[in-house]
Amino acid sequence: MKIEELPRIPIGKLPTPLEKMTNLSKVTHIPHLYMKRDDLTDIGYGGNKIRKLEFLLADAREKGADIVMSTGGVQSNFTRQAAAFAAKVGMRSVCILLGKEPEDYRGNLLLEKLMGAELYFATAENLDEGAAVAAELMESLTAQFEKEGHICYPMPISGSTPMGNVGFTLGFLEFSSQMEDMNIDADHVVLATGSGGTLAGLLVGKMMTGSKATIMGIRVGYMFDPFRENVAQMANELSSFLDLDFTFSAKDIITFDEYIGEGYDIPTQSANEAIKLVARTEAIFLDPVYTGKAMAGLLGLVEQGAVPRDDTIVFWHTGGHPALFVGEELLGKEFMESLKSSP
Repeated sequence: MKIEELPRIPIGKLPTPLEKMTNLSKVTHIPHLYMKRDDLTDIGYGGNKIRKLEFLLADAREKGADIVMSTGGVQSNFTRQAAAFAAKVGMRSVCILLGKEPEDYRGNLLLEKLMGAELYFATAENLDEGAAVAAELMESLTAQFEKEGHICYPMPISGSTPMGNVGFTLGFLEFSSQMEDMNIDADHVVLATGSGGTLAGLLVGKMMTGSKATIMGIRVGYMFDPFRENVAQMANELSSFLDLDFTFSAKDIITFDEYIGEGYDIPTQSANEAIKLVARTEAIFLDPVYTGKAMAGLLGLVEQGAVPRDDTIVFWHTGGHPALFVGEELLGKEFMESLKSSP
């Protein structure tokens, strides 16, 4: 298998647990509800991107890089995990963040600064424009650093390259082995999807194992359109990268836009309710940007009958709970006030 030949720094706490959500199952009347705990990958508050970074930073090291460059939103989980990984392996971390620099550093920003990352802000009117500004800034910084004698390893948003996405192909193989050990067979895997790289990696892993599970992405923003076409392209590029014969088209990609709300990192009532529900039944924390919306999607799809209630459903927890500590900015004033008055 070509995956075994790829450079990798196995620093994440893997495999992550696959757990039965006993209390949440009782409350929601979903009898066979499980959670894949990629919030427990350990490094720098954990999260799913550690799987990608194990391959990306190994590739960076093989190329002689001493500076790793990442980009994402102001409260990006990817840049925080990239900074954590860089600190752990002794590389310099540069984070280019899409948005205005806030007055107070909280959540992921605070953690990035604590870990010694260098932060640059690409201010723009919207995320699409910000992505272009960030790309230009990354290019100019790369040129500057290389003039100073450094070797840079720039990564796109979420590390969604074939080298990064292979981490989730391996993740699905891990998941498949755990299901076999637990004598379960998932009908559906539900996860939050932003750039689509995690989704693409899981789809290739599913094909490698022959799993019957439908992989369902709950979108968290309106970026990266045409989304299904882009995910299919990433899955095809990954399949080719691994010398596999699998091919994908947009019709193979199952995603839902109904739980985005007004847009990326804008809170929704259903996501906030899902955050409270999971915390109060399982003491597991979701975040308002990604996993809260994804859990709201899972519960909504079951209530609508789009996902049969008695099927075996796995929620793939991609992490991100440091966003909770940003408070009102990401959770909304109404939600914060409701917490003060609730038991």
